[in-house]
Amino acid sequence: MNLETHLNNVFEHLISNEASSSITEEQLIKCIDLTLLKENSSDEEFLELKHKAQSNKVAAICVYTQYLPLFQPAAAYNLATVVNFPQGREQATGCLSQIDQAIQLGANEIDYVFPFSAYLEGYKKQALDQCIAITESCKKKSLTLKIILETGAFPDMQKIYQVSGELISIGCNFLKTSTGKIAQGASLAAVFAILSAIKDSGASCGVKISGGIKTVQQARNYACLAELMMGKQIDKDWFRIGASSLLDELLNSKFK
Repeated sequence: MNLETHLNNVFEHLISNEASSSITEEQLIKCIDLTLLKENSSDEEFLELKHKAQSNKVAAICVYTQYLPLFQPAAAYNLATVVNFPQGREQATGCLSQIDQAIQLGANEIDYVFPFSAYLEGYKKQALDQCIAITESCKKKSLTLKIILETGAFPDMQKIYQVSGELISIGCNFLKTSTGKIAQGASLAAVFAILSAIKDSGASCGVKISGGIKTVQQARNYACLAELMMGKQIDKDWFRIGASSLLDELLNSKFK
């Protein structure tokens, strides 16, 4: 067992009891980015997604760009889409074009995949320069920007902490753990590293946990960790959970 896996197990043990009593289902529901990023989804699935978002006051809906028009008007929730997804290998011009298209189709939040492979392969400056271009574009267009790190691709917590600090200094609104498209999604250890970087920076940056969040207890554990480290209650302005099935689990738990 490596140190990060051990730390994750320790976190889970320490947090679970406190999280069970201090975080409500309603608080978590309001922080959900209700996500459907499955290939070849049916019209019925999108209609159900829209109904759930409207009925439960989630933070946002997140879908592929071409499906954004299905969720207009979007007065009850923010509308997010993914850019440079899922491998993070698009050129900056392609990413900027995707953002322009997303705006035209109604998006007000962008979940952008950091060029993590390039960064880890030694092309650090090129990866960060692309992030600067994306961040500047989103700021000019008043878009909320969530940068997806793909924490499961990083070798250790120190690397996650380091890149988080670099991206926070660029000025994104949220750092997000995972695309959900690789084997290792979110972990408590990775989120600890991200939150540590946010806290140490003193900047106004939120965190979005995504990648394998399926149970109420998992969601509570992440929320509790965030509250303990940041010293404030979770709120959609700085804390999000990206998930597809979690809402149903929370509703089932709430009405038991």
